[in-house]
Amino acid sequence: FSLVDMLKSSLLRGLRLPECKKLRRASRSSDASVATTLSTVSDLSRRSADPTKTVEVRGWVKRSHKTGGMTFAHVSDGLSTETVQVVVPRSVCSSLPLGSGIVARGLWKESSGSQQACELEATEATVMVKDSDPRYSSLTPDQLRKSLPMRSRSDDFSALLRMRSRLTMATHRFFQDAKFVHVDTPILTANDCEGAGETFVVKLEGAKDDSFFGHDVFLSVSSQLHLEAVTAGISRVYTIARAFRAEKNQSSTHMSEFSMLEIEVSLCESLDEIMDIAESYIRAMARELCSTGDASTASGDAGALGAYSDMARQLFGSLSKMERIPRIRHAEALRVLKEIGHKLPESGALSRSAELALVYHFHGPVFVTHFPADQKPFYMKRTEQGETESFDLLCPFVGELAGGSLRVSTREQLERQCPDGKLPEALKWYAAMRERGKPPSGGFGIGFERLLQTLLEIRNIKDTTAFPRWFKQCKC
Repeated sequence: FSLVDMLKSSLLRGLRLPECKKLRRASRSSDASVATTLSTVSDLSRRSADPTKTVEVRGWVKRSHKTGGMTFAHVSDGLSTETVQVVVPRSVCSSLPLGSGIVARGLWKESSGSQQACELEATEATVMVKDSDPRYSSLTPDQLRKSLPMRSRSDDFSALLRMRSRLTMATHRFFQDAKFVHVDTPILTANDCEGAGETFVVKLEGAKDDSFFGHDVFLSVSSQLHLEAVTAGISRVYTIARAFRAEKNQSSTHMSEFSMLEIEVSLCESLDEIMDIAESYIRAMARELCSTGDASTASGDAGALGAYSDMARQLFGSLSKMERIPRIRHAEALRVLKEIGHKLPESGALSRSAELALVYHFHGPVFVTHFPADQKPFYMKRTEQGETESFDLLCPFVGELAGGSLRVSTREQLERQCPDGKLPEALKWYAAMRERGKPPSGGFGIGFERLLQTLLEIRNIKDTTAFPRWFKQCKC
């Protein structure tokens, strides 16, 4: 916010130049003050003692005890698993209740105790908020799920949210480094991407017709079709977007709203190329979340997940022993299942138990490719043998983690593969792209919550996001 910007501002046009300069100097002074005094708990815990500078800590009292006229409080700011000890004389603040949110200022000095190298000797301490019932550590994940707005108060769950944040940032870094372009795709859409019949319909409250948009509109099931459109001009794109499915299911593996990582690569005619990207991504994320480190890194949070996970690291362990994830065709997968005595339905579709049986047989993740056309959506490229140029990535703990394919490249073929041989009106734009320079492409999608569930072995997928929505549950 430069001086020129200030002079252009309609709010400041009435100020004279000397007043503008004075305001700018005051702003700089204020910013510098905040930068020198406010520290995160993690940063402060690594700092050497410096009794000449005043520092400030903001956070919550995790535990405390009184000795003589002093209160010794261990304070966390929720940004890591770490705490710092704040020593508060009774004359500065008479009480620091468990769970209260405080702001403390003072000198960072060497500690006389053996549990920490340094501590904050407070010259000021203010209790900003109190918690009437701070016993979150005694609550199970099932109990905390009944009070979603308060779950971040649990040390275990806040560690899980930090792990999710880390996974999000690592995902963006991975695809940015690979020269992909991030695209924001719409939540409102005119099409049901996979024809699953489980979409939420968007209606204007009180309206008797579809006059707002003039036709049916849904909450998005997938961003794939829109990403394909963008590949007509940008060769590598990805998104992490919200997706919605109206599944009337309350199991530990289902949610009605979730995030999807989806990628699309144009001018691509090799299924192996898409699987290579998926494998590289999964390996990178496993290293990011499951490798060892100190308390300020992902491993520190992984060790704090408590009842949410035992962190056996099945996926990370199996990947470290594999040079390459095995790739088998669907027909071969059926033969393997028959050989190991796993019962299959007549359709040959892979159930979750069948997927996990294959993972067990191959001692880790496995790609299953070339599914029969009747088991996959119409937009997937097909071979002369009636198989799809598609894959599912099966992983420990969850079964199917990712699904991808090459896409049909011509309008004529797309129309032939549509259900009943007829292209829906809402998808004519999708077909028309193929006559306007939309190249052959391929891509995959991964449910972001399912990825987190796989990497960290979270027992219930509803515990992988702060505010899950599922059948008959959308209260806040």
